[in-house]
Order: sequence, then structure tokens, then C-alpha cells
Amino acid sequence: MTKKTVSLILVLGLLVLSGCQKTPERSVVTSKNDGAFEAAVQSTAVPASTPAATDGTDEAAPTAAPIVYTDSFPNAAGDMTIDLAVAEPAVSGPVPVIQGRPMELTGDQARSIAAALFGDGPVYEYSDQMTKAEIEQAILEDRQFISDWDGMVAYYGGDEQTARRVKEDFEGRIAALEEAYQTASEASEPAPCAWEFHSEDYYMSPDMAASFRDEGHRVVKATAALDGLPWVFSVCNREGEDYRVHNVAAYPDERAVSQQDGTDGPGMDEKAMKRWALETAAKMDMGDWTLVSDQAGAVTGMGGGDPEGWYMVALTRTYGDIPAAPFFDAPAAEEQYASVYGAENMQFQFLNGHFRSFWYSAAAQTADTVNPDVQLLPFGDVLDRAKEQMKMVTMDRLLYGGDTARVAADRAELGLVGVGMKDNATDFLLVPAYIFYGTALAYNADGAPATVQWMDDEGNVADEQPAESTVLLAIVNAVDGSVISTGFGG
Repeated sequence: MTKKTVSLILVLGLLVLSGCQKTPERSVVTSKNDGAFEAAVQSTAVPASTPAATDGTDEAAPTAAPIVYTDSFPNAAGDMTIDLAVAEPAVSGPVPVIQGRPMELTGDQARSIAAALFGDGPVYEYSDQMTKAEIEQAILEDRQFISDWDGMVAYYGGDEQTARRVKEDFEGRIAALEEAYQTASEASEPAPCAWEFHSEDYYMSPDMAASFRDEGHRVVKATAALDGLPWVFSVCNREGEDYRVHNVAAYPDERAVSQQDGTDGPGMDEKAMKRWALETAAKMDMGDWTLVSDQAGAVTGMGGGDPEGWYMVALTRTYGDIPAAPFFDAPAAEEQYASVYGAENMQFQFLNGHFRSFWYSAAAQTADTVNPDVQLLPFGDVLDRAKEQMKMVTMDRLLYGGDTARVAADRAELGLVGVGMKDNATDFLLVPAYIFYGTALAYNADGAPATVQWMDDEGNVADEQPAESTVLLAIVNAVDGSVISTGFGG
């Protein structure tokens, strides 16, 4: 397994948290604390007093160095030791509570994002519509496939029922192709993108559209050129009681090129990639953005590189001076059918320093500022709650295996984390929370540090490193002290 594969698995896990479950006839959203949290978010922060000067001047005294809280304790299972040495995150400005909701992306927003990615070049409607010659070839290939019944049965492992179902599907596709042939042109001409949303089958070839099942997604799909290579640009909206999607994607057009094309020359270094991503996001006019922290990126798989040359820059929205963390509170048991929305983020992926894909997930808008500057709990109180949660961390939370582990819990961040709203099936709150990370080093049963090996394409050991991974230890709501559970160990 490569590092890129591990990251992909973690990213897919995060996407699952954004909610793709079928629901009963009504959405279920309840309060987890009988109104105590709702009352707490209305409390306003007490203005901090300026430290008095000690030398008789009017200048303020220097700010004291932050206190570092230290401790060492085992987890509940007894197979992990947590060494705590964490400082309270600095808070330099007001900390808001934001009411957000999924943002249905518009054609104008789609145009703006495309311009930021592709510049002033033309953008055309994506199409898999086929010329007469292409349809003739597709009909011939489909007929040849279903004409060999014995071969089809063998292809599907002797399952005649599956083979019969596939044959019927192909017969429907052939009929659709024959109908499309009557109006197909001899040659295709690209049309400028109209930035209008359509059902997904609008962009499909006739044979694929014949078996299409509409699940409510409305998309703009286009093509454009970047550095001389064709790219696909896609914007998707889907708002339902079962799940919600408001995403943007851009990637090389695999009908004509591969991701490796155009990546041989000199590329950007790490700093340049981050700078380019931030500058590109700023051009989209979609709010203010900052880099996802290294710790959050390591936990979610959104960020960093691998030995194969891939590197991901992940961005998150900021509200004033406070970033939104890439986490969302997992639904409680009674909320399992709620239409949970994921954490808004942008991901720019590079190969050998060359831009290779863009994803804007869980687009969100501000519905209201519930409190522009909420009162935070004392950090020491939050830390006590976090320590109790850290004791519940188990070995299966580590990225790599081992029999025991030692965790250096040395990082705390303040960020806005998404939580559900009481009696509201559409909106959510972004509330300040303290997020605690650690670096876990795994050990074998004999006490020796565990290692992990990376294999090359020939099955040889290409690299060997200590079994070390970043761990999400706890997320504690900074307003009421409740624990936020995300599926990543918090």
C-alpha cells in the first residue's frame, strides 16, 4: 500500500461523513444537551483587560508566555501512554459562532471558479455526443459483445442471470444509439459553455443516457485547456433529505490525456504550490481561505505528499481570524438519518509540482452570525475534558499497527467545527472548538519500535520508516465543553 492510497482511503472516509444515507420520510435533528448549548452560544466574551505597565510608563507590559500544560497518563486499555505538553492557542480577535447552510452553486459562481483555474481561455460545453461514424462503431462493438452468449456467460463467471441482464442492457443501448444515429452530425463542433445546470444525462452519450437513473443531481460540465492539455470542469448541486452535494471538480480529460501528461518539466516547490493555491482561491470570490494545518491534513488525508510525486494543498474557510476546521460532528444514534453536511474545503493536487486536480467540497454559505464574539470556557477546563477523551483512544486509531504506542500530545488548535442545529434539518452551526493532536510511535511486543515498509511496483522495499502517525486525540466544544465526535478519533 502506498502513502497515496492511504490518503485516498482517509479522504473517502471524510466524504462519507458528509452524508449519503437514505432517510425515512422526515429528517431527524435533535438537541444533544436539552438546550444548554443553545443558551451558551448566546454568551458574549468579556473584553480582555490590557496588562498594566510596571515601569511607570503608559505602555502595556509584555504579554506573558503561554502556559504549557504537562501530564502523562495511560489510556483506558493500558496499551498506550500519552505524554501531554500543550500550550493554550492564542486568540487575538473575536471568536464567532456562525450559522451556515449548504450553498447551491450558481452559474455565475461556476464561471468565476473556472476563470480562476483556466484564465481567459474559452470554456466549452462538455459532451459525449457522437458523430455518425462513432455511433456506427459503438453499435458494431456492442453487437459483437452480445452475439457470443457462451463468451458472455464465461465472462461473468458462469452466472447466466447476470449475463442475461447485461445483454438486455446492451440491447437497450443499441436501440438508443440507432435512434441517435438519425439526427447525429457527420462532425462535432464544440459549443461555448452556457453555465446552465442540467440533469447528468444531458452530457452523456446516447447509449449511456438510455440506462441513466436521475437521482436529483444538477450539473454544469465543461471542457477547457490548461497548459495546452484538455481538462474537465464540473459543478454539482443536489439538495435532498437523504443527502446534499454542492461540489466543484476539475481534472485532466481522461478521454484524451492521462494525469502524467505534462508533468516532466520543472514544477513548483512546496511553498510555491501553497502560494499558488491560495492565490487561485482568492480569485474565485468565494470567501477567505487559509491552509489546513499539517496536523489536520495528516489526520484527514487532505494535505502533504508521497514518494510518487503527488502533493496536496488543502484549504479551509476563515471567519475573521478563526479558520473552520475540516471536521464535522458525527450524528448521534437518534440522528442517523439526518442529512449531515460535510466540512467545507478546497483541495489542489499536484504531480511533480504541476497542478493536476481541484476539488471544492461541501460549499457553504453564511446564513447568520449567531454571536460575533462568544464567551469561551477556560482552557484548563477544556483540557480536563480533553484528557478524559484522550484516555479513550485505542490502538486502532493509529494509521500504522503495533502492539503498544507512546503519544506525544503536543498540539492544540482553535477552529470552527460544524455541529447540527436543534430542530433544523437544513442549517448547521460552526462553533469554536479546541482540537488536540499528537504524534504516536508504535512499538512491537518486544518493545522495539515498529516499522512500516513502502513497496515499489516490482514488490521490492523502496523505503522503511518508523510506524509513526499523527493522531486526532480529542475535539472539545469551547462554548459548553461537550465532546465532538468526527469519526477520526475525536
